[in-house]
Amino acid sequence: MEINPVDPIEPAPTMWKNIPNMTINNTGYEISLNYNSNPNREFTYSIGGNTSFIKNKVKDSPYRVISTGEAQGPGTTNAVINGYINGQPIGTFYVREFLGLNSNGTNIFRDVDGDGIITDNDRVAAGSALPDFTYNIYLKAAYKNFDLGLNFNGVAGNMIYNNTASTLFSRGRLALSNNTTDVATQFSNESANNTNVISTRYLEKGDFFRLNNATLGYSLNPKVLGIGEHIRNIRFSVTAQNLFVITKYSGFDPEINTGLSQGGIQSFGIDYTTYPKARSFVFGVNVAF
Repeated sequence: MEINPVDPIEPAPTMWKNIPNMTINNTGYEISLNYNSNPNREFTYSIGGNTSFIKNKVKDSPYRVISTGEAQGPGTTNAVINGYINGQPIGTFYVREFLGLNSNGTNIFRDVDGDGIITDNDRVAAGSALPDFTYNIYLKAAYKNFDLGLNFNGVAGNMIYNNTASTLFSRGRLALSNNTTDVATQFSNESANNTNVISTRYLEKGDFFRLNNATLGYSLNPKVLGIGEHIRNIRFSVTAQNLFVITKYSGFDPEINTGLSQGGIQSFGIDYTTYPKARSFVFGVNVAF
């Protein structure tokens, strides 16, 4: 007897579909410049880099906000932080605007709709997780037996939501004698009972400039050691990664890459206790026969 199985046999828990009429318009350009000095001189160098600019805008969405990132932590779990909003870039932060603290040491938020009550209707578009432009700069130089290579990278124009600070560095944790940072003492009159509502209080500029990689090398002529017949070259080098980063972001690292997803949607621009990039040093010896 032929049995026709149910199709699908194991239905997927989520079905993805396009939103009718909703579009995302992207515009941008990329620039790359490089310069090499005269290779016949004793001191030679090359310098260059590239930068890319991108703008995008969400159009004709039937929803107020489609979430691309939600909060984590006591009292804030699953609260929307950013998403797709009409007329705004992808990943726009959609939060309440923090104005300070009142005489009782609790939050004051802007009453956008003027109804005298602070609700989700008072959220505002407060910048995007996507940078306005990204860039990379390199420098290579050589003098006699020495060579140097530097690689810098950075971004500008993006925002980061410091969910780490809103979750772990609140005034309430300080009152409980838990370890925290100076974020908890930002306002001297803040009440220990003040809530860590998702707002622009924890929204920070994500611009940074990082020396991502640096290599210094020295090539030794084997003939000096009397082994030139067997070895063509000996090169000593030291390579350092993440030597410094210049940023106003107060978190551990402005490069947010946690790989966290909410409901199958990859989140970005939200610092979920991201572990900072390590600084490392590698010493090497290369021998060419």
